[in-house]
Amino acid sequence: MSILELTRLIRSNLLRMKFRVLMTSAGVFIGTTAVVLLMSLGAGLQRSVVDSFGDIGDLTTLTVSSRSDIFAGQPGLSSTDDPVLNDAAMREFASIPGVTAVTPQLRLQANAQLNLNRATAFSNIVGIDTSQLRSFDFEMESGTSTLGQGQILVGSSFVNNFYNPQTGQPLEDINVQGQTLQLELTKFQGDFQEPIRRTVRLRVVGVMAESGGERDFTVFLPLRTVQDLNQWASGQRVNYAREGYDNALVKVESSEVATAVSDTINNQGYFVFSFQDVLRSVNTTFLIIQIIVGSIGGLALIVAAFGIANTMIMSIYERTREIGLMKAVGATNRDVMLIFLGEAGAIGMIGGIGGVVFGVILAQIGDFVGRQFLLSQIAQTGGNADELTALVFTPAWLPIFAIVFAALIGVISGVYPALRAIRLDPIAALRYE
Repeated sequence: MSILELTRLIRSNLLRMKFRVLMTSAGVFIGTTAVVLLMSLGAGLQRSVVDSFGDIGDLTTLTVSSRSDIFAGQPGLSSTDDPVLNDAAMREFASIPGVTAVTPQLRLQANAQLNLNRATAFSNIVGIDTSQLRSFDFEMESGTSTLGQGQILVGSSFVNNFYNPQTGQPLEDINVQGQTLQLELTKFQGDFQEPIRRTVRLRVVGVMAESGGERDFTVFLPLRTVQDLNQWASGQRVNYAREGYDNALVKVESSEVATAVSDTINNQGYFVFSFQDVLRSVNTTFLIIQIIVGSIGGLALIVAAFGIANTMIMSIYERTREIGLMKAVGATNRDVMLIFLGEAGAIGMIGGIGGVVFGVILAQIGDFVGRQFLLSQIAQTGGNADELTALVFTPAWLPIFAIVFAALIGVISGVYPALRAIRLDPIAALRYE
């Protein structure tokens, strides 16, 4: 039997029991609709979260720390044999394929405050290698990222730290670009812990654009300046080749190589944090969610499979003489099996197509209603409506997968009825009343 003849016969048989086919495919329709709707919602949430990562962190910058610093005091997680984050380690990181820049970071250890006229601010003050700074390609709100002695680079949120020391009230609308700040350091010495102060004048050469990370609240100074200030505060010279730096920033050429570089540095005995790792964890979490919500719709399809099997078994009883006649005129068991499997698969496909169409329509309606609600909330709070992305997203593969899966469910459901049909004896079937 040719494929064309088989298709015509299946179509003719299904048209003879239209109402029963529609009722049977309704189960597949409901299950497919649930799969498409729930997975589209999950995909929309995943895309929204993943897109937001571009606003909360740089996917091409890794933060490297010594395990002895991260896991200090935790037995089994750190030891004296852990590698030191020194200049030799920086050169080792720079030699890794895909790395474009490396700089150590050293925090200012002294008690310090930054003064501008009568305003005072506290901030995270960090020393950085000025020769590598431009390679990190920090987006600038104003000024330049070229940093020299006696100069500082500040994060976008640094200005929000200023307050009036007399009243304690925060100050607004402060522009620090090009301004000269006084860095006031204090240390205590002697038996009476007498305070000794030192003031350093620093000019702001640039304000970095908002990154959504720690950098927004950081003030960058040249690494050498922070080393000298720490030496003044502690009263002793630190051997950084032995003690190491607080951490390091590693810039990679693209987010695609970030994971490979991170794994390489981890294998060298360091601890690496990157938003790429967080993004990978988020994608894994959403994959699990997609599997769970897809399984919920899949349960409805499994229930529908029993309905298809029942319909096909009933069809065998009603068409016993017809099956016997087909065998008598030369139809093989293979032909009979293909007919029943084709009918069962067609019932599943009909329900799958209807479920995909209805599921996509419901998803779009839900997205429209949800967006309108969120837009009204944003309008009341004065937020930025342009940042609102689609709440529901239907990947191109999902409708195809849903239809194929529904048809496959139908075919599997028709296996048992088809086997019963081919086992019928032609003579007994022709005498069946």
